[in-house]
Formats: sequence, C-alpha cells, structure tokens
Amino acid sequence: FGPTPISHGMAGFETPPAVTKISFKREFHWSTMHNAPMRWATFFNGDMAFHVGPVDSKSHGCVRMTEDGAHRFFDYLNPGDITQVIA
Repeated sequence: FGPTPISHGMAGFETPPAVTKISFKREFHWSTMHNAPMRWATFFNGDMAFHVGPVDSKSHGCVRMTEDGAHRFFDYLNPGDITQVIA
C-alpha cells in the first residue's frame, strides 16, 4: 500500500529517525497530552504513533496519515513488528 500522504513533527517536536518496534495499537485512542483523537493509532518509539490526522499541518512528533493510510498501517502492523522512520 502506498505511497500515502503524511505529516510529521514540527520544529521542537521532531519525529526522530529510528528503527523501533510497534509497542501497541488502538482503533481509537484519546491523547490526554494534546486533548485530541487518534484514530487507528499504531504506537512506536514510546508515545509516538502512526494515526489519522491532518496531513497539511505538522504534529507533536506523531506521523499523521490519511484515514485510509492509517487504517492500512493499523491492519498490517502488530506489536513486536519492526518499523523504520526515515527523515
């Protein structure tokens, strides 16, 4: 699947390049830190996640994706899977 549009961390909240494991995932997660929904959230690198969000603005470190893109990632990736974020 892909490519799919994304956005990533803004200045001061950069999404760090990393090879990391998927830690957990939730169809619907509520970010208490940012008071915002995170649909199809697939978490990696601690509290960062691939999730649905506006791809036309930068995030606080997460990788925002279109609904279709985030859903496909959610269905494909599982806890323990290795993922790589490239800057």
